[in-house]
Amino acid sequence: MSVLECTMALPIGYMQPPRYIQPSALAEILRDPNLSSKRPIIIDVRDTDYAGGHIRSAINIPEENFMDDDDVDALVEKYKDEDAIVFHCMMSQVRGPSCAKRFKARMEIVLEEAKHKPRVLILHGGYERFGQVGRHHCEEPRTVE
Repeated sequence: MSVLECTMALPIGYMQPPRYIQPSALAEILRDPNLSSKRPIIIDVRDTDYAGGHIRSAINIPEENFMDDDDVDALVEKYKDEDAIVFHCMMSQVRGPSCAKRFKARMEIVLEEAKHKPRVLILHGGYERFGQVGRHHCEEPRTVE
């Protein structure tokens, strides 16, 4: 039996975890005007640190909005027709991945019969890494005089 023939049964209810997108790939998508119709929704799950700088096209939906099923279900309904949704926090180590997984889990329930489901992605390295390659797509912090 070859490696390709070997399959393992997955437990009932098993969900593939969200995949990661590299900061350079996201920056390229945002930079290319020919891909404007394919741009993903970018959800920044940081709270107060969002004001310290963020991806220009990101929507700020703090992590606390992913605690309640009804709140997440409303987000699933809102973004169900999108091609892809990219989640991130500062480094995409805890908040971004946990919100992406929560969104994807609820999406599998809410859109169980749907023919189309958005791809759920996590920005590898978060805003910190993205800022190194996609600085021109970032809003810098505003200083108050």
